Amino acid sequence: MIDEKIRSELEYYIRYELRGVYKSRMKGDIYEIEFENTSYLKYFKKLLEKEGIKTKDADISKIEIFRDQYIGGIIDLLKKERMEELIESMNFHNSVIEFISRNFNPIITSGRESGIIRFKMMDDGEAFAYNELKELGFNVSLENESIIVDISDTVKEMFKRVSTVFDLENMTPYYAFSVTEDEAIEKCKKLDELSVPYKYSDVHREIYLDFDSLKHVISKFKND
Repeated sequence: MIDEKIRSELEYYIRYELRGVYKSRMKGDIYEIEFENTSYLKYFKKLLEKEGIKTKDADISKIEIFRDQYIGGIIDLLKKERMEELIESMNFHNSVIEFISRNFNPIITSGRESGIIRFKMMDDGEAFAYNELKELGFNVSLENESIIVDISDTVKEMFKRVSTVFDLENMTPYYAFSVTEDEAIEKCKKLDELSVPYKYSDVHREIYLDFDSLKHVISKFKND
């Protein structure tokens, strides 16, 4: 039976796994989902058919599902695909905040310097995101409907490493250091040796540091 709890979970995975921009509503015995992108709709409809879930004929932008059916299998499938996508994303990004921004549509209120990343989600879903981050291994908690990810140990370690390359007093408010062309080669080489993630702009002659190193956080997962 599709109730509000099941509906919330399904919609979270439609939004974040299928990237589907949609509207949904309960209409008596029918649960209606309206997609703005027909390719997402077609993929989701194939999943429903594969699971033997009955739908009602609707126009090309909508799927209508009879509410007296079990859709846990669909949710489990989307949840599995979503977790695989998150793991792949973790292997791609250098920054924890970049990873969160890419995958959770957050409103981040603090975090890059302190290592206590606090965020809310623009379209709810904090409870589901909390479970995903916890399953991935993050030190995470829920407080006043905000998600808190604690990577303070990593940030502290990155500051320690960077302090052997730069004078921290010269760091800009956006976590960058100005360098000459010759300095850039030397400094970037040292940062590579220390496994500190950074971005270098040869236009601005600045090195931008990611103190929220995702690779360092992942290495802590493996050691804990």
